[in-house]
Amino acid sequence: MNRLKSAINLLTVLVCFTSIIFAGDKNFSFSPQKPVPGAKITITYNPQNTILEKSTWVKAYVSEYSKNIDLTEEYDLIKKGNIWTGSFTTTDTTTGVVIRFKGEEGFDNNNKKLYMISLFDSKGNTLKYSSAGLAMGYASWFQAFELDPDLPAAYSLIKKEFELFPASKKDFISIYLYLIRNVDKENAEELIAKEIEEYAKTAADNEDDKIQLMNIYRSNRMVDKALTLENEYKQKYPDGKYIPVLKFQEYRQLKSSAEKIEFLKTFEITFKYLDTSSPFYSYINYMYSDIISTLQKENNITKAVELLNANKSANSMTYNSLAWSLYESNENLNLAEELASKGIQLAKDDVANPKGKRPQLSSTKEWEKSRKYSLGMVMDTYGAILLKQNKNAEAEKALTEAVQLTNREEPELNERYVSGLLANGKYDIAKKELEEFFKKAVSTSKMKDMLKEAFVKTDSKENEFENYFKKFEDAATEKLMAKLSKDLINEPAPQFTLVDLEGKKVSLSDFKGKVVIVDFWATWCGPCLASFPGMKEAVEKYETTGKAKFLFVNTWENVEDKVKNASDFIKKNNYPFHVLMDDKNEVVSAFKVSGIPTKFIIDGNGNVRFKSVGFSGNTSEMVEEIGIMIKMIQ
Repeated sequence: MNRLKSAINLLTVLVCFTSIIFAGDKNFSFSPQKPVPGAKITITYNPQNTILEKSTWVKAYVSEYSKNIDLTEEYDLIKKGNIWTGSFTTTDTTTGVVIRFKGEEGFDNNNKKLYMISLFDSKGNTLKYSSAGLAMGYASWFQAFELDPDLPAAYSLIKKEFELFPASKKDFISIYLYLIRNVDKENAEELIAKEIEEYAKTAADNEDDKIQLMNIYRSNRMVDKALTLENEYKQKYPDGKYIPVLKFQEYRQLKSSAEKIEFLKTFEITFKYLDTSSPFYSYINYMYSDIISTLQKENNITKAVELLNANKSANSMTYNSLAWSLYESNENLNLAEELASKGIQLAKDDVANPKGKRPQLSSTKEWEKSRKYSLGMVMDTYGAILLKQNKNAEAEKALTEAVQLTNREEPELNERYVSGLLANGKYDIAKKELEEFFKKAVSTSKMKDMLKEAFVKTDSKENEFENYFKKFEDAATEKLMAKLSKDLINEPAPQFTLVDLEGKKVSLSDFKGKVVIVDFWATWCGPCLASFPGMKEAVEKYETTGKAKFLFVNTWENVEDKVKNASDFIKKNNYPFHVLMDDKNEVVSAFKVSGIPTKFIIDGNGNVRFKSVGFSGNTSEMVEEIGIMIKMIQ
């Protein structure tokens, strides 16, 4: 199988408009019209009226798929006039391609539709897995490109696949049932029962089909049938490849670290034939990581370190996490330094000679960047630990490398780097660096005081600081507004009515004429909870002054009493949040949320204008962004 990619030949690629077949989009075309797997495809991109219209460089990010995504690679394009062009060669198993274009201003993803190319057989017929592979994108992996899932589109495509290739149903039965449940809700139960019954009748009497059927029963809440089949499987395949999965299910019921450690020891002995390349080895890695986390909560650091050193496949971030925990607690900094140092060595080894496979959603360069980023994070932890021990010269060196490895884009890392400069009396350098961080809007709230210190230490008058600082503050705000203006959307928000913690019905329409921030969250969601101190600040700053209304929609919970669960959490932390209960997870689905926390900023006319996914960890930046977004749409 040919998996070699052809690089774009910058010297020989010429644009010949007569040979280009347009793909129904004025910005994009390709040739040949019906490429076959393994073919060289020439693409042409016209960035007119896109965010890349003025870019001085453009790259094409090409993601190939068959049953699922296979690989992603990036290619430099060359410019002739206003047109960018290049070529690539697909693998011989590819059934389709999706493309994003990137320049200085970010990605052009064709208004969230991506640029698409279908492949065909030698007779020009649709390939098996072409439609279903694309359906998998709409249902799942497009989300990695910050695109909302489109389940109706996925459902339509997968049904098209089955019409053309009935045998494909066996390969996509699980995702098909998921799509039925989420798209054809009215008929879902009847259709799913029928499909599972038909699949069970046609399933072969072999190990793989039994594993597939067990998973189908489990994921569709047919517990009795799942248990019956699992028992049959254990009897027939006592050393089967699914046995580790069944055994691992028992681990999730354990609570104490002692129980978990004993289980892990038995698991490793029982399945000693598993090596680090086995997909089931991930269970062992998970258990090590989970137990170490449990031991940290129990403040048993000695045992946590012992277990960490016993894990032959421990990665740099596991060492980093434990080292950072010690740093934050200000305990045993010598041990923290030792752990961080080990993490650095592992991260350096991974940058030079990666052990794992490249993620299919990352290009070679993106993967390298992510590995360097991980090294930067551990280097930052190491530098912070050294700084706390007053090893200032060594700390500055480590922190300088950390900001370089993370492209000077992480505000908290930038802050610690400047702390290293100030600790070594390098006020001139600190002042220049801080000015740049503020200009580029990659600063923290603490860095204003740091700049003031450097400003005064470099023979300036303290009473002149505010006027001096205002130009950087204004530049940062302007940059942030320019960034946010690119994220502006204008789509009708799904209307909803939910009950709050007091039992009162609350509708989005109740706040017509007012900016509304809808924040989806759950009590088990770490990033959600990490964002809440900042969200409290935002509520106090913008809601109490009448500038906006905040609604915190509790969703995706898996507890018996969801209201009590959410209410206890809010009361315990004294958060002034208006919480609504999305018990049936219907509102989160209506908003097409793929991960939490996700915030929607809705204008007075009921239209979504901004969508913000995740939490970067920078509280001050989040609060400022919310304020600017409110101001931009009022």
